[in-house]
Amino acid sequence: MEQFLKDTIKQAGYLAKGYYVEGIEYTTKSHAGDVVTKADIETSNFLIKKIQEKFPDHGIISEEEDGEINPGAEYTWVMDPIDGTRNFANHISVWCTMIGITKNEVPYMGAIYDALNDELFFAKVGEGAYLNDKKIKVSGVDDLDYFNVVFSAGQIRNDSPYNPEKDALKKYFKFYDNMMGDTGHWVSNYSTSLSLAHLAAGRLDAVVVNCALYHDYLSGYIICKEAGAKFTDVEGRDWKRGRKDVVVANPKLHKKLLKMF
Repeated sequence: MEQFLKDTIKQAGYLAKGYYVEGIEYTTKSHAGDVVTKADIETSNFLIKKIQEKFPDHGIISEEEDGEINPGAEYTWVMDPIDGTRNFANHISVWCTMIGITKNEVPYMGAIYDALNDELFFAKVGEGAYLNDKKIKVSGVDDLDYFNVVFSAGQIRNDSPYNPEKDALKKYFKFYDNMMGDTGHWVSNYSTSLSLAHLAAGRLDAVVVNCALYHDYLSGYIICKEAGAKFTDVEGRDWKRGRKDVVVANPKLHKKLLKMF
């Protein structure tokens, strides 16, 4: 299953990359900021077909599907064929393909593939995290004045599936004020999954996000934890399906970040 996951996500990434190079037309789903392209649909269809041919009894959750395929299966593949679709659609080169796998509803394996840079981030629970088969770990930075962070407080929009809890939104505004202080802070914008992959590799120090869904987080959760990160909600509890609020960093920095809420 591990090698099939690695091979298949790379094939899907190459497919998406082809659309990216040729040019992209897109439409919207729930609201103007919820973008979908032909590449999203075709890449999702490709992945579903490949998984069903190899593992017909497995479950599948794809961002581009309205419902779960084979709910209750022992193994479930949770995927976003193109994470960072708004970047992808506007020809900004920060996007990726991600797949997380659960076993009996427990996180099991995760992969994130950056096709433009041919970088495959992978982890299996209990076996460490890897970038192109080389072991990776989170950074050791814990200085609140200089840590490199990806931050999103989220936003409330009519009919958006990404809406955070209002109480959590208020906490993120408080965090932002505390982070900025009197001198400001460097904040970066990524796709959610790719930011988590880069954190696992030590390129980013923290990801503090309040606007993503299960398929956006699962693979990054597995990879980041295997790379040594703490991955929790704003209350410091281990992240679970259904939570949009996450705080991810090395343990020392993570403890300091929670106090900023």
